[in-house]
Amino acid sequence: MIDSRLGKLQRKILVATMFPVMIMGCMIVLFSMKRYESLVSEEVDNSLLTTAKAVQMMYDDLYPGDYVLVGDTFVSLYKGEKELTGDHALIDSMGSETGTTITLFYKDARVLTTMVSENGARPIGTKLNDRIYKTMESKPAVAYYSGSIGDEEYYECYMPLINSDGTFIGIIGTGMPAATVKAKVRHATWPIFTGALLLMLVASLISIRYTTGMVKSIGDIGKFLSVVTSGKLDAVMNGQTIKRNDEIGDTAQAVVKMRDVLRIMVEKDPLTMLYNRRCGSGRFKKLQENAKRSGIPYCVVLGDIDFFKKVNDTYGHDAGDEVLKFVALELRRMMMGKGFAARWGGEEFLLVFDDSNIDETRKEMEAFLDRIRASVIHYASKEIRITMTFGILAGDPEEDMKESVKKVDEALYYGKENGRNRIIKYSDLTINESGKQVLVSEEKSDRINEDSMDEFASLLEGFSHDRSSDAKSDAKSEAKVEEQMEDLIMKLSENVMHDMNGKERKTKE
Repeated sequence: MIDSRLGKLQRKILVATMFPVMIMGCMIVLFSMKRYESLVSEEVDNSLLTTAKAVQMMYDDLYPGDYVLVGDTFVSLYKGEKELTGDHALIDSMGSETGTTITLFYKDARVLTTMVSENGARPIGTKLNDRIYKTMESKPAVAYYSGSIGDEEYYECYMPLINSDGTFIGIIGTGMPAATVKAKVRHATWPIFTGALLLMLVASLISIRYTTGMVKSIGDIGKFLSVVTSGKLDAVMNGQTIKRNDEIGDTAQAVVKMRDVLRIMVEKDPLTMLYNRRCGSGRFKKLQENAKRSGIPYCVVLGDIDFFKKVNDTYGHDAGDEVLKFVALELRRMMMGKGFAARWGGEEFLLVFDDSNIDETRKEMEAFLDRIRASVIHYASKEIRITMTFGILAGDPEEDMKESVKKVDEALYYGKENGRNRIIKYSDLTINESGKQVLVSEEKSDRINEDSMDEFASLLEGFSHDRSSDAKSDAKSEAKVEEQMEDLIMKLSENVMHDMNGKERKTKE
């Protein structure tokens, strides 16, 4: 029975391998047995004939003369002048040495024989098989037969006895038990049978060993495909399976290539070869989960190409595609080993920096923005220059991904609405008293200006009141008020200059 631990395919291969081996082994054993039995039979026939001739020669040498039957009532067989009747010594000795039965027939009657029954009696006077005798009588020649003597099967040889005058006088019969012959055949073919069994065992072991690796590799391919079809396109194929130098190895390599193509189709944006929004969202969530476990900081960046519609309208959509591909290439270079970039939609790109704080991220983005400002994109003999705006946010693992993207999008939107070509941190934004989103620095400047104006108005009001109510106000008090007014005017002037510089910078950007 085939080991139940083997896989279905392995069992089938083993059966397919072993079946012809078993058939071949059985055929070899059977053929060998038959062939050897035939050879042994020939050897036995020759041995029986040699024994019959030896008996004849011994009688001829010891007792020269013809065979003669003497007597009327009690007949005796003579050889020359020697009575052979009852003298079994010679054939008993010969039969014992050769392991054969020897019988001397006068005509068809047994006169001498080495056969002895269980009670010690010899079947003297019994007749030879009539068919055999008539055949021998009609055509005196050596003949071989297989037959039964009692309950036992024998191989037999019959040699005719011819007197000097050419008369057929009787037969010398020799025999050997078939069981003895078959025992010789079994003894001779046992090594062949054993060898065939060993051959089948070795073939089985070789088949199992070879198919184990083969079936394992096929199983690896099956598991790989199962993982891929479940949506996990980052599955890894067993390296040993890919390295196989056969059709299975070729199949494994083809399956991996298919996975790579499928992964590109499913995960990548076909134009920019960045992750698409679906894949980017998945990787973002995965990074959040890892940050939640490890505490490693991360930052989120959302970027947009400034005036991209104008690029499409001015140079054509093909030129716009080239711009997108250029930006994507630069993003891939920057993000290598730092996180990932995804095309979020249109000309928007989402970047997630892993193991990076907000200051490190801003520094990276400032360097990137400088490269973009300095770059020239060549298309159809035209030179295209672009700028980009980015919103950045320090990641919070406990915050929903959509909320994080919403916040960084607000920072991007503020940058687009207030000059473009800049980087805005979400943490720098605030809501002013009028409900408008502004930078914290701008809100502070506006508040200082308002406070200063209120203070200036209050001072003017107090000064006018003092002048009208006390015309005799001393010069010392008047000088003090004038000094306070000059300080307020200087303060207001500085704030105005600061605001003007800020607006001028935005206009240039």
